[in-house]
Amino acid sequence: AAQRRAEAEEEARRKAEAEEEARRQAEAEAAAQRRAKAEEEAKQQAEAKKVVDELRAQRREIVARYNKELKAIEAQINKLTGRSRKASSSAGSSSRTPGVSAKIVEIVNAKGEVSTKEINAELQAAGIEAKNLSQTMAYLKRKGDVVSVGHGKYAPA
Repeated sequence: AAQRRAEAEEEARRKAEAEEEARRQAEAEAAAQRRAKAEEEAKQQAEAKKVVDELRAQRREIVARYNKELKAIEAQINKLTGRSRKASSSAGSSSRTPGVSAKIVEIVNAKGEVSTKEINAELQAAGIEAKNLSQTMAYLKRKGDVVSVGHGKYAPA
């Protein structure tokens, strides 16, 4: 009876080991499949990126060619009419307040270091409505007319 019990225990142990080995193999196969899938996805992404880069290069070439042709046509029009299209198109623009940027630069130059609140107050006192003051200040910074010396503080460049 003890021998049968020992044999049964040995059989149970072998069965458990076999099941554990099967589980490990299944996990290894699943991991290999995940790696293969990830590698395939990475390969597809790399191919897609290559195609996108090629398409963007084509787009840049087309835009450059278009701009060159448009510039040539504009030059012909200007030669025949004696005026620039850009000058005539901006003259009819009523959505922009003329001179806001120039007035802001004038205020900053006159006061030295100035905050956006002070600029806005000066503009309102001059009867100028400054819509999008932060955008105008960013434009003037890019242009090099003013420099930022702190959060919402500007000084002459």
